[in-house]
Amino acid sequence: MLIYIFSSHLWLVLDRFMLSVASSYTTMKRKLCCSGLPLRPCWGRKIFTLRRLTCLLIAVYVLFVVFSFHAFRDRFEVVMERFDSQPSQGGLLSARSISIVSTKFLNATKNTLSNASTPQTFVSKKTTKKQNYNSSDKSLMDNCRSWCRGRTENSSKPYFLTAVLLVRIYVKDLAQLTTREMRQWLYYLRYAGFEHVYVYDAFVFKEESQAQALKHLIDEGFVTYVDWSHRAFPYSISGTQHSAYQDCINKFGHESMWQAAIDIDEYPFSPTDQQPKFVQRQVAGFSKTMPTASELTMQNFLFLGKPLDSNEHPLLIDRLWRRTHGPANLLVKPIYKPSHVSSATVHHNALSKGRSVNFPVNMLRMNHYWGARLQNWGEDTPEIIARTQPDTSMESIVKNLKDCVTHCLPSVDLVYRKQWN
Repeated sequence: MLIYIFSSHLWLVLDRFMLSVASSYTTMKRKLCCSGLPLRPCWGRKIFTLRRLTCLLIAVYVLFVVFSFHAFRDRFEVVMERFDSQPSQGGLLSARSISIVSTKFLNATKNTLSNASTPQTFVSKKTTKKQNYNSSDKSLMDNCRSWCRGRTENSSKPYFLTAVLLVRIYVKDLAQLTTREMRQWLYYLRYAGFEHVYVYDAFVFKEESQAQALKHLIDEGFVTYVDWSHRAFPYSISGTQHSAYQDCINKFGHESMWQAAIDIDEYPFSPTDQQPKFVQRQVAGFSKTMPTASELTMQNFLFLGKPLDSNEHPLLIDRLWRRTHGPANLLVKPIYKPSHVSSATVHHNALSKGRSVNFPVNMLRMNHYWGARLQNWGEDTPEIIARTQPDTSMESIVKNLKDCVTHCLPSVDLVYRKQWN
């Protein structure tokens, strides 16, 4: 378009210039005739005048330039596309690199002019690369959604594996376990293979309620929300915690084959299996070898020390990487058959049928993220360092959770942004 406008203006300028020249020439010729010089006073009208012939030659030249420019531009785009398709060797080019690029450009130009099919080849390579990227991204999305399914894809009741959570989220909590950490825990349980979670919200003040924060999970059918505020204050283990677990068994126990009662800083973990739904596999496999077991308990490994910065490491399981050498105490957490529990407690239920068996720690254990509790929320001490050892076995799960967050959640803020309700 710019070339067309330029050509039009050039034609107009040349036309006016030649008109003025011709007019001056005619005027001069008439004056010479009047002065008695031997020139014809009259002459016939010629078809190819000097003005017309000059304008025609200029027009042909302009058209030649325009068409030549179009042809060069097409060749230039092909060459640059070929150059762009070569792998980058760094950021900014040095003076030596520029000379190399110039040489490649000239060689590529010669090859391009001699091979008319080259542009199609370049386009196909670029398209193939884009298709490979889309295929890889789609594969990741399919893998993620295979475990973070929505309500329509949930398994039918009774569920094989569920969990019950008693929780109070409040600002003055020294451990700073916020709504973000609760959502992270639920996100992790989904990865681990839990099909449903019953959340008993023991808020004391109305602004502490987590009902709105859990709405998207309630709508998906992954969470059943229970207002437990009438049992929240004054808090007692029997009146608040035991009663919540028992209420869940009484009301929803028929919906689960196996159920775990754990807190939001307690993460079931298998050292030998970090693939999605690993808890389901461990429970199914171990229960077959222990047919009389009605309760399978996870031994307690404490992750201690000063956590990493939560702004740089928003996931709780990505902040603490030192754990006790073995089980820290006898405070196990149970995965039980609700139909075989006569009375619910925190660590060992009273069973009406069957027996309680510990999981081997290499099959399934509980990673308990205590953080800086034992050092009064201060810096790491020599005692804490001596009591713990580095443990990076959670790295693969952390990576999977980060990779899938955009495919599994409506917003990354749900697990990355700190909030209280």
